Amino acid sequence: MSILSKRVSTNPCLDPKGFFGIDEACLSILNEYNRSVTFYSYPTECYMCNGVPRTLTAGNNTLVVSTKYPLHMYYKDKNEFCHTTYNFKERGSYGWNISEKQLCSEIYTIHESINSYLPIFVAFAIFVLAIILSILARYIIHVIRRFPFFDTTPIVERTSQSETSYSLGTSRTCTRIRSIDTFRGIAILLMIFVNNGGGKYTFFNHSPWNGLTIADLVLPWFAWIMGVSITISKRSQLRVVSSRCKIILRSLQRSFMLVLLGLMLNSIHTKSLKDLRFPGILQLLAISFFICSTIETVFMKVHSEDDLLQFGRFSKLRDILESWRQWLIVLGIVTTHTLITFLLPVPDCPKGYLGPGGYHHFGNFENCTGGAAGYIDRFVFGSHMYYKTQNPVYGTILPHDPEGILNTLSIILIVYMGVHAGKILLLYYQCNERVVRWLLWSGITGIIAGILCNFDKESGVIPVNKKMMSLSFVLTTSSFAFLLYAIMHFFVDYKRYWSGAPFNYAGLNPITLYIGHTITMGLFPWAWKMPHPTHWSFLTMNLWTTVLWNVIAYWLYMKDIIISI
Repeated sequence: MSILSKRVSTNPCLDPKGFFGIDEACLSILNEYNRSVTFYSYPTECYMCNGVPRTLTAGNNTLVVSTKYPLHMYYKDKNEFCHTTYNFKERGSYGWNISEKQLCSEIYTIHESINSYLPIFVAFAIFVLAIILSILARYIIHVIRRFPFFDTTPIVERTSQSETSYSLGTSRTCTRIRSIDTFRGIAILLMIFVNNGGGKYTFFNHSPWNGLTIADLVLPWFAWIMGVSITISKRSQLRVVSSRCKIILRSLQRSFMLVLLGLMLNSIHTKSLKDLRFPGILQLLAISFFICSTIETVFMKVHSEDDLLQFGRFSKLRDILESWRQWLIVLGIVTTHTLITFLLPVPDCPKGYLGPGGYHHFGNFENCTGGAAGYIDRFVFGSHMYYKTQNPVYGTILPHDPEGILNTLSIILIVYMGVHAGKILLLYYQCNERVVRWLLWSGITGIIAGILCNFDKESGVIPVNKKMMSLSFVLTTSSFAFLLYAIMHFFVDYKRYWSGAPFNYAGLNPITLYIGHTITMGLFPWAWKMPHPTHWSFLTMNLWTTVLWNVIAYWLYMKDIIISI
């Protein structure tokens, strides 16, 4: 548990030449007892945890504490005293006095902290300023072009150029649905940002276990918009290719290529084949893509075959009635996932356990990480899985793969939610019809997710958890995806208030950007080593990495290059 600093060689609280790490502060505990006492602490993020002990000698004890989460503290002499929770700030210096007479004082500030969120405000201000300048520049250019004396090209030449431009074929990018590329671009650029560190802010990194951060939205959103693309591509393929088997074979070929690329990326950090991780993000996307695209290829109708569905009283439910077979299969997969999660017996663990193990539940289930999902992954993959065993909040846990077998089953529902959003896009022609349906799906999935998790982080039947791809997590992220895409479709495709730039450039080649940023992670000019990193330096570097990859995406866009698998 990263509450106290593991650095013992230099204590920046005592050494003027020492350097603070990111999210660190000083706590000086004045022990006025004539003997040693035991100090306990744990972050409030740690649900149902006991404190980690540390001996305090008589006199002043200066500790380095983590500022990522509020810290709950107390000490033991014969009994427990001074239970208190405090939210320390980065690079601040704090004091706490304990004694037999006064027992303990309030925590007081010795030296003020720094504002660790200031870099975000500055970056946001620069981003807004860049948008304003871009809009002004486009407006000025548009106004200038209205005056013919700024164009020195002869009229005959201008006419011939205009005729030539109309005679040429359209580019590969102009025929695409811009809101889809924009949505996908937001997902992939956000993925690049958080994968590179997210400025080392907790909300730009994945949750330690239960809960939801910005980083947790990235993968499900990418899977959701992949589902939208499945609907559009399979509908067009069915109109051209007569054999559905050929379409399924193409999907299998694409999935195989994604799995192979995923294994290649996993091998970057592997010393031997004995430790090669089999699961991965591309593997998870490949399998869910193949299953959903196969279901759609088998059951999708090229045109509505029932006039009652298309024009009659059931037309408002056409998207659901045309895909009831597909929904039965997907709901069967979800039911299977749920039954395995709650009914599969796991040795020495309670049925339906969904926790991280380690310190969770007061350490009673420390070897039950991930419950049934973790047990299956460890049994099937052995050493060929994600082997990180240190959780920043819950301490030492068993290996658990966030892209494991049950998680892959779970994400199929996210992908098919996207498939259904694509059907709404194709079957209904008016913007308000589409937006209303997407908003209804957003509300329904959000309410069901809230009921499952009891609208709380830790309680409820199924808490929101990205690492286990829980059902409430799937529904919550799908709810946000429906909402975001409805907004994008309205502003980008319908009203055309926004072109989708600069995100739509990244959305044209998302897999290329994902593979590229994974291979070049930590390499110059995308990144560089920092001897004494801060939030300022990390945020600057991570934003630079993201911007640079978007510049590469823009170059591909200008060259009309779309690399598809």
